[in-house]
Amino acid sequence: MQLKQQSLIDLPKKKEKMNSKPTPMMSQYLEVKRRHQNYLLFYRMGDFYELFFDDAKIASQQLGIALTKRGKLNNKDIPMCGVPAHSAQTYLSRLIKLGFKVAIAEQLEKKSESIKNQKKNQKIFERDVVRIITPGTILEEPLLDSKKYNFLTSIYIKNGEGSVSWCDMTIGIFKTKNLKNSSLRQDLSELLYKIDPGEIITSEEIINNLLIKEELKNWKNKITLIHSTSFDLKNNNTKIQNFFKVSNTRSLGDLEDSDICSAGALIDYLYLTQKDNVPNILNINIIKDEEFMEVDKISSQSLEIFSRINGERKGSLIDVLDKTISACGARMLKEQIKNPLLSISEIQKRQNFVEHLINENSLIEKIRELIKGIPDVERSLSRVSAKLRNPRDLINVLNFIKKSIKVFTVIEFSKNLTLKKLLPSKKNIDELSSLQKLIEKNIETEPPISLQEGNVIRSNVNLHLDELRNIKDIQKKKILNLQIDYSTLSNLNSLKIKFNNFHGYFIEVTNKNSDKLLNCSEKKFYLIQNTLHAARFQTDELKKISLEIEQSEIKAIELEKEIYFKICKKILENNALINRTSNNIAYIDVMNNYAFISRQRNYIRPTFSGGKKLSIKQGRHPVVEESLILEEKQFTPNDCEIEIDKETWLMTGPNMAGKSTFLRQVAIICIMSQIGCYVPAKSVDIKIIDKVFTRVGASDDLSKGLSTFMTEMVETARILNGATTNSLIILDELGRGTSTNDGLSIAWAILEFIILKKKCLTFFATHYKELTYLKKRFPSISLKTMQIDEWQGNIIFLYKVIDGISKSSFGLHVAKLAGIQDSIIKRASEVLKNLSEKTFQKKDVKNKDEYFEFEDDENAHKKQEIFRLLKKINPDEINPKEALELLYSLKKKLSNK
Repeated sequence: MQLKQQSLIDLPKKKEKMNSKPTPMMSQYLEVKRRHQNYLLFYRMGDFYELFFDDAKIASQQLGIALTKRGKLNNKDIPMCGVPAHSAQTYLSRLIKLGFKVAIAEQLEKKSESIKNQKKNQKIFERDVVRIITPGTILEEPLLDSKKYNFLTSIYIKNGEGSVSWCDMTIGIFKTKNLKNSSLRQDLSELLYKIDPGEIITSEEIINNLLIKEELKNWKNKITLIHSTSFDLKNNNTKIQNFFKVSNTRSLGDLEDSDICSAGALIDYLYLTQKDNVPNILNINIIKDEEFMEVDKISSQSLEIFSRINGERKGSLIDVLDKTISACGARMLKEQIKNPLLSISEIQKRQNFVEHLINENSLIEKIRELIKGIPDVERSLSRVSAKLRNPRDLINVLNFIKKSIKVFTVIEFSKNLTLKKLLPSKKNIDELSSLQKLIEKNIETEPPISLQEGNVIRSNVNLHLDELRNIKDIQKKKILNLQIDYSTLSNLNSLKIKFNNFHGYFIEVTNKNSDKLLNCSEKKFYLIQNTLHAARFQTDELKKISLEIEQSEIKAIELEKEIYFKICKKILENNALINRTSNNIAYIDVMNNYAFISRQRNYIRPTFSGGKKLSIKQGRHPVVEESLILEEKQFTPNDCEIEIDKETWLMTGPNMAGKSTFLRQVAIICIMSQIGCYVPAKSVDIKIIDKVFTRVGASDDLSKGLSTFMTEMVETARILNGATTNSLIILDELGRGTSTNDGLSIAWAILEFIILKKKCLTFFATHYKELTYLKKRFPSISLKTMQIDEWQGNIIFLYKVIDGISKSSFGLHVAKLAGIQDSIIKRASEVLKNLSEKTFQKKDVKNKDEYFEFEDDENAHKKQEIFRLLKKINPDEINPKEALELLYSLKKKLSNK
């Protein structure tokens, strides 16, 4: 949610006189807020983050917390609300999910320095924004979805070309892809769908670019506008060199100018939000189209790969395939499904791992058990790199290393050489073991969540640290003795010495006993506070001891920080090694996941011999099969054999007979084959498919003002323009969004175009039985239908694909099954009978086949020429002789072969 500067605080301008002078703290706040007016400012005040003015009103309303006030400005109360620092992540999470961006202002000054400053009557900490949290720059684990990447995405477009760069700084991933002029809008749409960005940064000039303006409207809630100067080519060249620590951008790969512009802007935004604590990102990955199968947004949605039509993950393909154990494995699996491979050798590498895991059956469960509970080390490392000071991130690194080494050890004892290729080198394992010992030796097993709390570093690590801690222990014993002495002196058994952050150590008695301390002649007790039920006192010796304890604690914590950051430095020096290890574990988890589901569901290894365009024997739809298993039912498998010269299947048959399930099943088996997974079938052999296009089911796009039919035509045009001879096209019920004749004509022409021009694998399901006459002209068409039995006036769907043409669409039977009243069904039968009798009562039509005969291009051209000639003639201006000659001429044109 973009906050507008003018809608925030009525901040007085620097030179503007104020009716009432703000406190030093409020002056400091106003200056910090003035520099961060587009963000909700979480301002650290001791153990709380406080918000003021309009920020407080917004946070109070959105978070449901009390709105109070603190002091006045210009004789008006200052609205204020606050949240405890230890639970701030919960509140931050809610605000980020609502679309707000939050600036975090911390106390920068060391407490020991603050104590010195108090003696000079400077009683406030120095505070400033240390980090800005936006939807694309979240680091905190509770704010992230462990199974998803959280990509910050930068879009740059100029002169019809452009680039998109995206980064998940919690993982250390940075990618860029160039967009070309020819299909820029479509490419951008597909790329953004694949990336699924948490936040998009671009400039106002770019967002108003006519080429992409409509597309970016779909993402308006995720867009953050930045200044156009962030995309400056020269400056960004330098930024990229500095960020990736290279002397020339060419050493990073084939980066084009537009890539440099988009990537540089992204880096600029990382520094804006993370200040000097940007997590380590080691390299940039330049994405090329030729590496992966293309499954566009529409096809992915209609195949329900990542979510069902209703948006739910449950019941989608990924829901069935994702039995990964680790967060890094789940993320890698999703990327593999998004990007099926085109290289047979790369596919077979994955298949080999899966095969050997299945063969060594017991290994599957061992690996799953060992990976269970493994920390998300990539995100822990990013927080260590960003200096978020949560010692538990180091414990995550420790536990990750320990579990990883156990996984590698199990694979090491495997008999299979293929599996051993997954192992890091002995040198790398030794380096990991050294890091494990470093953390174990220095860091407590269960450290506090914040470094500031102390007791993070173990005893016997640093002698001076142990001495400082001993001072605290010795002085605490003195305080216990003082409590006994003061209690005896005052004759008050209820006297207690307590502690809080404001007063330090103090003496507390009930109000009715306060006079005994005030009137004590042997010891000077200073009254420091009265509460409703108690009076609080100090003495010189207690104050001295309290100060000594406080100073020793402060020095101990500062020393702990010094030791802690040295350990962090050593860990980050091995950042690349740990991330490689995490990648290994993710890969092992994904391959083991494929083996697990393949064994569980009896999936098989597909082959890529290329003998046929496609051969699937007893194929099954993995998602439908899964749901049927839960109902203790069996899925009906189907074959699909397509020879090289028989690449088009024309399918007829009623709704509910299983056509759409079969069509989706074919596409899903092809996608699963090319991600390296085993597939639900008895055998599968395919040629590599470069693109999958599906148009299944009717829909409209009201947001763009498109009807069902227009949406259908736009999507079909996309398919016809994008398909190659190596593509897979699935079209279901094309042309039903308009009149019957129009729909039939369009379906006819499109099918013919695919057969003649594209010559690719095509499954064309239709209710237009007339399309089957195309079989006479195109032997490459195979006619298929769904097997149906009729019994006692009812139909039984057998869900089996067979050769032939459907006798009927069985629409009335389906309507009856759906519960339509018998009287309506009866009337519909009468209407259908009348319509059927009239269908072919056309004048001059002797044969039904002849009526639907599709003319070849030559005859069509002759008729168009004759039509043009006739249109030019005016009967009133032509004599009988000319008319007769013209008639002979036209006759001759028609008869010429």
